[in-house]
Amino acid sequence: MRKIYVLDTSALIFDPCVFKKFPKSEVVIPIAVLNELDKLKKLPNEAGRNARVAIRLLDEASNKGDISTGILLDEDILLRIDATYIDVTQVPYIGLGDPSYGDTQILACLQMNWHDHLECDVVLVSNDINLRVKAKSRGIDSESYEGERTQLNDLYAGHQTVMHEDAGLELQQSGFIDPRNYNIQMCLHECVTFQTNDGNDIALGRKVAHNKIKAIRKSYPWNITSRNTEQSFLIDLIMDNNIDLVTAIGQAGTGKSLLSLATALELVMNKKQFEKLIIYRPIQPVGNDIGYLPGTMAEKLAPWFQAIMDNFEFLLSNKNNNNNEWRRDLEMFQKKGKIEMEAITYIRGRSIPNAIILVDEAQNLNTNEVKTILTRAGENTKIILTGDIEQIDSQDLDAMDNGLTYIIEKFKNSELAGHITLTKGERSRLASEAARIL
Repeated sequence: MRKIYVLDTSALIFDPCVFKKFPKSEVVIPIAVLNELDKLKKLPNEAGRNARVAIRLLDEASNKGDISTGILLDEDILLRIDATYIDVTQVPYIGLGDPSYGDTQILACLQMNWHDHLECDVVLVSNDINLRVKAKSRGIDSESYEGERTQLNDLYAGHQTVMHEDAGLELQQSGFIDPRNYNIQMCLHECVTFQTNDGNDIALGRKVAHNKIKAIRKSYPWNITSRNTEQSFLIDLIMDNNIDLVTAIGQAGTGKSLLSLATALELVMNKKQFEKLIIYRPIQPVGNDIGYLPGTMAEKLAPWFQAIMDNFEFLLSNKNNNNNEWRRDLEMFQKKGKIEMEAITYIRGRSIPNAIILVDEAQNLNTNEVKTILTRAGENTKIILTGDIEQIDSQDLDAMDNGLTYIIEKFKNSELAGHITLTKGERSRLASEAARIL
């Protein structure tokens, strides 16, 4: 007989995909849990985000059949939402507590399943200690969920690792290989690291045609060098004239914004392949907004672009070996029309030719906003979208439902687009450790 796991709200808030973690079992979600998720989804924090993701994943599962009777998922998991009305004042549910209280309804559902399936092991899965004690006091097993959280950025990564020494050596020596000769399956513009069987890197490449993987060589845009393979892939994608759209996601400190800005400056200022660089950022505060700001448009936007200014300070000081005059150089580029910094609010109606458009923090855009940006591109315009889908400041968006995620999935097979996910922190030891454990 199947083991029956009844999930509490706290388990889904910890991991929205928890219902997929019990192979060869029946997973029951009380309707009271959905009611609690509905209340939590509006919160501007991780609990609210995970509530929205859990609701969306359950909605996707419900499209596969009748979720009230049970839907069979991968790994022989039977998922069921128990929407049975339970009168907690009736036997055998005496003493469960306030009938309107969510925990009371969850306990009632748990006890009903335990009573109706005496031949099965019924277990409550909850990270609420008090609820687990209540279940155990009624003779029903309960356990906390301490498994690994599902990575919500389990999207197309734009990169794969292939252990094939012969392919790597040929790519290194000749500069290109035919992936069909080695039975390598890749998307167009997907990047690849070839390794030996013991895990040593041999060569880096990118699929540029259905029959061609080209070698990626080291390059130094704006005198900046990549510190890992993922950063090399990002530089290569932006430098390619055949790619009009580049997307990059990664946690804080992975270098996505700095490398994108450095490569864009190289293409505009040194190679002169584009007339100007336009930088957009969503006007989305972290935490409570400070209200209206006085001053000119540039003065109002200054706080929103401080992270970009930090990167400009590093890049312009590094380029000229002058730590004091970088701001003067930036102002000169702006007066000449080579660099613009704008709020996305005012992009509608524009048609922008012969430019690089860099949109930082693009995870805070919805699908309509990012569509508006992409449709502004004129002839010979490249668009770069960067962001961290685990740090979304908008209450209406989450890791699985935002403009950046949407574009990555929609364009992963396009010959005009390339994507890379950066995972290695390069800002500092502390920043990398904080991104890993917090």
